Amino acid sequence: MKPTVPFITMAGVILCFLHTNAQSVSPMTQSSVLSTSPEVTKKLLNDDKLLLTKYYNNNRKELKTPEGAAYFREYRRVAEKLWQVCEYRTNNLPSMELYVTNTAYEVKNGPYRIYYENGKVDAEGTFKNDIMDGKWYFYHTNGLLSAEEIYEDGLRVDGRFWNEDGSILHDITQADREKPSFVGGDVEMDKFVQRTIVLPDEVKRKKITGKMAVSAWVEPDGSLSNPKIELSLHPDLDEAAFKVVDQMPKWIPAKRHNRLVRAKYIIPIKIIDRGK
Repeated sequence: MKPTVPFITMAGVILCFLHTNAQSVSPMTQSSVLSTSPEVTKKLLNDDKLLLTKYYNNNRKELKTPEGAAYFREYRRVAEKLWQVCEYRTNNLPSMELYVTNTAYEVKNGPYRIYYENGKVDAEGTFKNDIMDGKWYFYHTNGLLSAEEIYEDGLRVDGRFWNEDGSILHDITQADREKPSFVGGDVEMDKFVQRTIVLPDEVKRKKITGKMAVSAWVEPDGSLSNPKIELSLHPDLDEAAFKVVDQMPKWIPAKRHNRLVRAKYIIPIKIIDRGK
């Protein structure tokens, strides 16, 4: 039987993005963990004295002006030591909503929700003193539920999982894969590197050997992006390493909450003397 995601009511708490409540709520689809009475919502939304707006770049670094911002946040004081944070992308789609102890974004307390770039809910639940607590819900990009998990003191103690087509995942050991991996494992990856890398003439002439490392992001579709040299042996070898990464087949991506996710991986590369 498919679960119906319940609402969590919290006095004095309002929705950042009121359009969410307008969505039809049905089993296995998105719903809100944040709700309040219309009277409280109206009172807080009309109290401009409690509102503070800040701007941030792609790395969530605060900017002094809106110029170059990728996100903006509205901070609204809802209690003595509690601020509601409503974060939007510059295209006005919702990005995140949460509750913190102050505008320095130090301790999360209360309902939390984060959104995909398409505006659909990514995950929602509750923080207690900056620790995940109680029931949390995670969603696939198509809006269907991927996981219902229960946390105690920040640790997951129980969970149920569903695939993108709505079918239940019976083998819960397959719900999480902490790290991405090369198909065939590290041994096959090293074989690929050794037969693919082209050593520059100067490297061969000077018989440069040793270890280097390249980091890259493994995307949910298994492709690699944003390679960066983490450990270099020679400038010419850096370029050779980038070419190896470009030629790699798709990886097995990481998986969290029964969803394929973007994850960073550091690829070790051994440079050996191949002789003549």
